[in-house]
Amino acid sequence: MTEPLVEKPYVEDITLSEIKPTETPSTPPFFYVYFMISSFLLFRFLKNLFQIFRLTKQKSKRVGKLKLITITDSDLVSSFFNFMFIPKNQVLSDNDYLSIITHETIHYKELHTIDILFIELLNCVLWFNPFMWLYKKAILQNHEFLADEKSILSGIDIENYSNSIINLGQKEYRVPLTSGFNFIQIKNRIIMLHKSKSSVLKQTLKIGTVLVLFAGIIMLSSYKDLKEPIVVVIDAGHGGKDSGNITDVKEKEIILEISNLLTSYSNEKIQIIPTRASDEFISLNQRSEIVNKANADLMISLHCNSHNDNSVNGVEAYYKDDNENKDTSYKYSKVLIENKFNVFSKSRGIKVANFHLLQNVNCPAIYLELGFLSNKEDKAILTDRSKREDIAKSIFESLNKIRSSK
Repeated sequence: MTEPLVEKPYVEDITLSEIKPTETPSTPPFFYVYFMISSFLLFRFLKNLFQIFRLTKQKSKRVGKLKLITITDSDLVSSFFNFMFIPKNQVLSDNDYLSIITHETIHYKELHTIDILFIELLNCVLWFNPFMWLYKKAILQNHEFLADEKSILSGIDIENYSNSIINLGQKEYRVPLTSGFNFIQIKNRIIMLHKSKSSVLKQTLKIGTVLVLFAGIIMLSSYKDLKEPIVVVIDAGHGGKDSGNITDVKEKEIILEISNLLTSYSNEKIQIIPTRASDEFISLNQRSEIVNKANADLMISLHCNSHNDNSVNGVEAYYKDDNENKDTSYKYSKVLIENKFNVFSKSRGIKVANFHLLQNVNCPAIYLELGFLSNKEDKAILTDRSKREDIAKSIFESLNKIRSSK
């Protein structure tokens, strides 16, 4: 007795090519540039820090919480924590001296030196970001504004203080990493000093007004999102024993795919209900019942057209003009046709018809003819899967416009 022949499974021959070692990518040139510049900035930072520490070792005189040190390295009065540096050749009047002491004491109490050290270190790392240098300038300027304001609040005469800023604000070089009385824009500081202060009531009213305006803007900008969702029934024409227009493709299959794509976009703002989700025959009466039971805001019946003249192409919309929904149906048809589904090159406009569904549904209703299967150009679009997806997306965009216009 012979054994039955068993067919051996086919195994495809696989040829392994020679394995080549992967080359490790070289370090980008930018890394070396970045490293060099960062290293230079860090070196400069440490050098300046060392210079300050060297100055703090000199003989000092205590005035309040500050330690006054006479220096020759700078023409400007400046401070580093509680160390205050005064140029050796600087001659100060009593008013200037009082203004400077008060100003630099505030820098010390507010720990402005820590801010300066932090931003300097940050610039060593993020030097390539222009906003970091602007941020550094803004911090230094804000320090001076704060110190000026608190100096005046302490009881110093504003006119004498302003004169001190003018008298001592003509120098340029200062000790790096320090806060100073007279190296920030003189004009800006004078303006800030003499700027009138709002009363508590006035300030409260300003803040309240801003909050009310802000709340109003938010409400207006989100108004569309507060609208109720709309219910749209998408009727995929034909189906089952009814194939619709036939060439070498069937209208019912093309329309079903577009309808299913549209249904997949359904969300909390636009709820899409299909009359059919598969290749099944549904009578016109059943379709109208589905629309009416859904209490739909809009019904769109999708179809593909055909014509004896192969040159005829484009999209069309049909609506019924003798019912209570005629104006709304026309308006929605116009939105859909003007969009042309972002695919078709031609629109054949909006027309009047007495189709069964248009007469027997209780909401605005539109028949959409998505091109002509008898036309070569339109058929190429309708048989291209990616184009069918574009059609579905474009119709959904039109539905968003319709919802916004309600």
